[in-house]
Amino acid sequence: MRTTLSVIFYTIILIFIGTLALAFASHLIDLNEIIIRLTYCFNDLRMRIVIGSSGLIFILLGFGTAQVISGKIQREKTIAFSNPNGQVTVTLSAVEDLIKRLSFQLKEIKDAKAIVKATKKGIDVRMRVVLRSETNIPDFTAKLQDIIASRIQEVFGIDEPINVRIHVAKIVTTEEKNKKQNEKSQEDIQIPYHGIKI
Repeated sequence: MRTTLSVIFYTIILIFIGTLALAFASHLIDLNEIIIRLTYCFNDLRMRIVIGSSGLIFILLGFGTAQVISGKIQREKTIAFSNPNGQVTVTLSAVEDLIKRLSFQLKEIKDAKAIVKATKKGIDVRMRVVLRSETNIPDFTAKLQDIIASRIQEVFGIDEPINVRIHVAKIVTTEEKNKKQNEKSQEDIQIPYHGIKI
């Protein structure tokens, strides 16, 4: 709620400043009238007090909004749970590493990358995987989703729902794998006396 109000507040201010800039550039604002009004505000004690108080309120609102937004960003980067002796926070990058190590233990996966986000609805896991051609994709992806969700709940003791989305980016055949291994082995072979002219 605070973040929404902050976004609305800053949007209104930016629109107001943008409108003033456009009006100034289009000569819709009378410069003499602005100077007269600013001079009046500068000479009137009550107006100076009002403007000074407004400036102080805006500064405090700016600091408060920055703290709310930074706190929200920090919460989104961690998962928190309570133990009898206090609260424990785990970074989402640690969860991503766990998922990646878990994925490489499965022979069907050639490569994997995970992005984890903490939302109000639970933990959102998005995986990009490269599978081997002999893999039954519907069965394996369902199995992988269950493994990841249960492992995260087991390791971190999270009661929140875990949503695992899997994107199969590529399917590698055995021929492609062997071809890449052969290319790599040929690159590793060094020809003796290469580059020596006789």
